[in-house]
Amino acid sequence: MHRALGFVASLVLIAAALVPPSTAQAACLVASVKKCDGKPMIDIDVTAKSVLRSGGRIAYTLDYTMTSTPSFAPYWGTFWVGGRFPAGTRGLSRATLFDATGARVAVLTCRKHSDGVWCAAGSTMPNRGKVVFDAKSPSGGSGTSTARLGFDSFESLTREQSTRRYSRQAAREKFCNHRFNTSVTTAANS
Repeated sequence: MHRALGFVASLVLIAAALVPPSTAQAACLVASVKKCDGKPMIDIDVTAKSVLRSGGRIAYTLDYTMTSTPSFAPYWGTFWVGGRFPAGTRGLSRATLFDATGARVAVLTCRKHSDGVWCAAGSTMPNRGKVVFDAKSPSGGSGTSTARLGFDSFESLTREQSTRRYSRQAAREKFCNHRFNTSVTTAANS
């Protein structure tokens, strides 16, 4: 009888582990980042010089297009651009935002975060354009290195929320977050 109770208890524990949590429990298990359903709204392409001198300057260019249908209705959202750069990369304190014609729109201030270097672009993003990150590659390195760059977008904000300028962490906790990124690989000559 004692063995049978142990066997039944183990089956109950296994069954409980296999049952998905209810929606109330699932909300507690989700990380602090809010995700939204929906289609991707930004199409991106990242380019950089494929071979560079060790310790030399490198420009990462992020070309983007907003894929949502442009309308005349006001759009309120906020954008952060950046990502993970190769280890040892220096000089990433700002990025330059250009529109589709090549005219400089803004110089974005960048900061280091736990998941990379991110620049606050605010809500004044043209529908098409590019962002250029100028950096210095690590000296003494050889081989290949990969950067994973893109956008963190927080959408469907009210006008007041958009002008409030939440920090990136506060925006990730409060609003719907879409992340769009892609990789670029470079090789270093020593």
